[in-house]
Amino acid sequence: VDHVVFKRYSAAHQPLFQVSSRNAIKSDILKICDYERVKTLSLVEHNKSRMAITTDMWTASNQKKGFMAVTAHFIDDSWTLQSRILRYIFVNLQII
Repeated sequence: VDHVVFKRYSAAHQPLFQVSSRNAIKSDILKICDYERVKTLSLVEHNKSRMAITTDMWTASNQKKGFMAVTAHFIDDSWTLQSRILRYIFVNLQII
């Protein structure tokens, strides 16, 4: 959002649009993540069915970076299959 080209692009398409600062967007995203985390933990705690926990890991092809997610899968009270990410982490890969 701080890049000059992005600001010009935004102004060209919608002159009235005010681009938020990077820190404001980061703060908003972290608030949303915290809210969703609390909502997900409540959903998992009050779940009456069995739960399957899975992990998935992937890497960026051009970098030494890996990512891992831990996901819970369960059927809720209305018999709908639910999948919720419980944890998402960055894994530093060391190539020997």
